[in-house]
Amino acid sequence: MRKSALFFAAALLSTSAGAASAQTDIAWGGSNPGGVMYYMVGVAGTEIGKELPDVNITQVTTGGSTENAKRLIKGELDMGIVYGSHVYMSLQQSGPFESGDKGTMLRGVAMAYQGPTYFVTLGDSGIETLADLAGKKVALGPPGSGTVFNCSNILGALDLLDKVEPSMMTFADAGRALGNGQIDAFCQSSAPAAAVTELAETREIAVLPYEDGQLAKIREVYPFYADGTMPETMYKGVPATEMPYTTVYWVAHERVPADIVEKVVAIAYAKQEALAQGHKAWAQMKPDVANFQALGAPMHPGAEAYYKSKGQWPN
Repeated sequence: MRKSALFFAAALLSTSAGAASAQTDIAWGGSNPGGVMYYMVGVAGTEIGKELPDVNITQVTTGGSTENAKRLIKGELDMGIVYGSHVYMSLQQSGPFESGDKGTMLRGVAMAYQGPTYFVTLGDSGIETLADLAGKKVALGPPGSGTVFNCSNILGALDLLDKVEPSMMTFADAGRALGNGQIDAFCQSSAPAAAVTELAETREIAVLPYEDGQLAKIREVYPFYADGTMPETMYKGVPATEMPYTTVYWVAHERVPADIVEKVVAIAYAKQEALAQGHKAWAQMKPDVANFQALGAPMHPGAEAYYKSKGQWPN
């Protein structure tokens, strides 16, 4: 009887050890608090984790898209939210990826959202146009972020980059610094951004408009931007505004097992409404397979299997 009990206990321990070893850990890079990617990854990890107890998703705080891409390439992340332009540039080894390894291990999961890049100031700052930023203190985002990349590109295309006093700080810090008068404006990629929403609740804010000629110039210098309209419902007191948009993708490392990605993607789409309630950017999620592949990277086999099962794979 004692031998049976010992055998049963040993079997239980063996089963528990096997269950523990079967768990898959996923490190998913977003951004820092106050940024869109931070909240997107947070809500997705929570909702997906409810349905997949054998998948442990850890939200990794990062600088944003640039850092996410670099850390995916190094194998330090399993998933990340990454600008399409960064996927392309990592494969070309250009821009911020000039001295690093090629992003040959990057695999597409879904289009996460399309995000605008814009400059925020206080309503009574006297700054009314992008040209008025000359000589002003402007926060461009946290180091390693896609926001710094986008904001620098846009100011550079408009011959303003060397005319502003740039600083690097987190989104939340930039919102507080603007409210306290420590900076004159800050740049933000993607919307809605918590830092902007929170500031608009206590102060009158202004989002600087782009002129048609400025949008054309940005497209001429950087073809991966497209014109779009940020709706008037985005921020309190801010009218609909035309601005440059970039496409942002949910990307995985090639090493993540296909069956895990397929399960995670299936749950994300099944719970897309819940994800969008957590952060409205998730409402834009879609396959966008052809456009991602046009960047030079393939879709992840797990995502491909899911889209084919739903008839969403392009012929």
